[in-house]
Amino acid sequence: MTMMNRAPLINPIPFNNILYIGDEAKACLNIIEKFNNRLLEIEQTYFTWFSNRNAKNRLATHDKLQHHIHYHFEGGIAIFRFKNEDNLPAVIRNECVVACKNVAAGQFYATS
Repeated sequence: MTMMNRAPLINPIPFNNILYIGDEAKACLNIIEKFNNRLLEIEQTYFTWFSNRNAKNRLATHDKLQHHIHYHFEGGIAIFRFKNEDNLPAVIRNECVVACKNVAAGQFYATS
């Protein structure tokens, strides 16, 4: 993994929702994919909560964590946001934030 086109990490990332900083589309997509995989794990952990809720998407049989998250891309930064934080229990929101921090930190400390 090359770090040439990425912003140098000077201090730990101060924001809880930044997934990627840089200008490499492929690297950004890899980070988003890792985060999405972690979101699926969180959803499985709290399957009872999600399965007891109606899906807003008629094709889904129950609510999904992805229905509560959206991504924003601007100026080489990719972030996630909650669509409506009040719809998710704090414990699930916190796990999403921890997952984001872990995935984001992994890109800075990964070895080639």
